[in-house]
Parts: sequence; C-alpha cells; structure tokens
Amino acid sequence: MIILADNKTCTGCYSCMNACPKGAISMMEDREGFFQPVIDTQMCVECGLCQKSCPVLNPLNKSNDGCKVYAFIDYTDRKKSSSGGAFSFFARRVLDEGGIVFGATINEHLQVYHIGIDSKDDLPKLRGSKYVQSKIGTTYREARQALQAGRKVLFTGTPCQIAGLYKFLGKKWDGQLVTLDLVCHGVPNQRVFDTYLKKLTKIKKFDPAYAGNIVCFRFRNLDSWDYRPAIQVAKSETWHILSQESNVYMNAFFEGLTYRESCFHCQYANTDRVGNFTIADFWGVGTIGKRFRPNVSAGVSLIIDNCGQMCNYISSEYPIYIEERTLDEAKLKNENLSHPIARKPKRDTAILDLLSSEMSLHDYAKTYHMLDSLPKHIVKTVFKNLVYGLGLYNAYKTIIYKLGRTS
Repeated sequence: MIILADNKTCTGCYSCMNACPKGAISMMEDREGFFQPVIDTQMCVECGLCQKSCPVLNPLNKSNDGCKVYAFIDYTDRKKSSSGGAFSFFARRVLDEGGIVFGATINEHLQVYHIGIDSKDDLPKLRGSKYVQSKIGTTYREARQALQAGRKVLFTGTPCQIAGLYKFLGKKWDGQLVTLDLVCHGVPNQRVFDTYLKKLTKIKKFDPAYAGNIVCFRFRNLDSWDYRPAIQVAKSETWHILSQESNVYMNAFFEGLTYRESCFHCQYANTDRVGNFTIADFWGVGTIGKRFRPNVSAGVSLIIDNCGQMCNYISSEYPIYIEERTLDEAKLKNENLSHPIARKPKRDTAILDLLSSEMSLHDYAKTYHMLDSLPKHIVKTVFKNLVYGLGLYNAYKTIIYKLGRTS
C-alpha cells in the first residue's frame, strides 16, 4: 500500500503527482484550502515512484559549505521588480541562451500558478512577489522535457518546490538546470486569497474604490522598497493602496496566521539550501559590517551563491551592482535563514475565520489586533514615506540597529 506524507508534513510540492505514470494522484484541497495528494487506488499500480519523488519521505542532501553572499542591484529591472531585480537578471541570462524560465505568475482571475516562458517579452508575467502558494501543475514534467531536449532551464520557487523538482528529476542536471530558491516566510493558499478578495469588494463604506471588480492585485509597492499592497478595479488605471482594515491578508501573512502546517517545521528554513542560488530582499543591508553605499530605497536583492557559479553570470553588458557581504548580515533580517516561524496558538481559528462568510475584514482586523489608532497609523505612514522618498532608509535602519545593539 502506498502511503504519502500526511497533511501536517506535506508541502504541496506536486512532485508525487508529476511522477505518477498512471495519473493516479490528484491534488485536492483540504478543509483549510491547502492542496494534498489523493491516490486513486483503482488506478494505482503501486510502482512506488511517488514515494521516491517525495522530498518529505526522502529528503535531499543539503550542504552550503563555502557559500558566498552578495548584495545585488540590477539597474535594468530594479524599478519593475519587488526588490533589486535578481530574478530578472538570472532569467534574462538563461533566455539569452535560448533557455526556458519557470516561475509563478498571477493571471487575470488572480490565480497564482507556475508557467514556463521562453521570451523576454513574457518576463513581466513572472516578476513581482506573490504571497500565495503557487500551483506547480505539470511544470516539473515540462522542465524535464526541456532538459531532455538539450535546453537550459531556470526554475524558481520556494525551497520545497525546488526540492520537489530535484526529487522528480532524479538528478541535478548540472550545467543545464539553474535553480533559484526563495527565502520563504511560509505559504497561504489560493482559497484564503480568493475569499479575502471577495470580502474586499464588499467594504465600500471604507473606500468606494474597492467596491467593484478587482482586476489586478499588487502585493508589493514598486515605487519604494516596501510592503504596501494595492489593487486596480475595473475601468480604472489607478492603483489604490489598501488601508489598515482592508490589508488583513498581508497582516495575517506576516503574523504567520495563514501558513501551511508544514511551514512551521520547515526543513529548509536554514542556510543549508537546495537551490543553486538563494534570492530574497536584503533587508538590513549595511546595518552591520562595512557600510553599504548605494541608495537602497528602491530595493536591494540578496543572492546566496550555493554552488560557486555567480562569476559565470556577471557580464559587462548588464548594468548591475554587486558587492560581497556576510552570511551573518543576510540572516539578521531574514530570520527564515535561521529557523521556521513559530506556530501561533490562534493559527487554526485565523484561517477558518478568514474563510468564513460570517466575518468581515473589519471584524477580522479587530479580532486579531491588526488596527493601529488613527493618529499612530498616520504618523507611521508619513514617516515611512519620508524615509523612503528621501533615500534615508539605510541610515535609519543603521541607527535603529546600533541603538538596539547598545541597549
């Protein structure tokens, strides 16, 4: 009898589904909306390929001895990206070599899933952060087909998705496959996001702009290095920044209230990485060690070179800034490089309340203590805009860090 990872340990990476030669495995939502593998016992021939491909049952050997850490800015795509443009930099290099790039997109129905592209014209589909677990679908199989055809492949995803890819492939495909794993907080699911969006359209008493069909959702502010979700509604080109009580999705995300169960004991939340490169925001760059001189207000990427190959990607034809930093500095504000987020006692009720049609976003924000007083909210917003707008973020963070270190 075939037994796969249970609901508490399964990461939803889709490796088992892609590996099944009989199509006997389907990914089905559990009561919280997270996808779990379900085996059709009538179709299953018990070949065991699904178990062999599971990175939970058969973990990858991970090692990161001698990694190098870089602060990185791609001046070509920095303003189009959530951070310093690291993903776009690697993607353009692979596409220039006739390769194919896989990553998460969000479509016109605001569904998040993985696709492959082979043209730089399609890069905007993959740029930007999406704080929803992406559905892998059959992209592992598509990546294998491309590799077998001799094409170079770049695959980007959470560490568990990259681990799932490697277990599915059965080998590293060194020199042909490039993997970027993300420093991941944890993953909410599509059903939670969909329910949140439905509730968002009903809060016109707070802001009339939301009372309509939401056609675009931006998780990050591209004008400055910041988390300020915004939406576009039908027949409007204006981006509307979400208010406190309408921004509960991201507030719940950062509190760890909507993550998949496996995220709380993630085997990848450390510096032993699975990807060739690890990318993230380089929060706090320059707050310890040597001074970081570039203006960071528009974003800086963290790149951890886990394979010693970064030098192969640097070329004078690409306008970039790259500076070696330390792993301790990278870990300072990226806590998921040290440990998984702690599970909150109210996590179970927080997901079900957000999914419930009975609880409004305003009531949710009140219940889970997400509302500042109005004066405090105004002061925080004005101060943050001023710090970013004047390019003072780096100096501000340095002062805060040094005050904290001496206290």
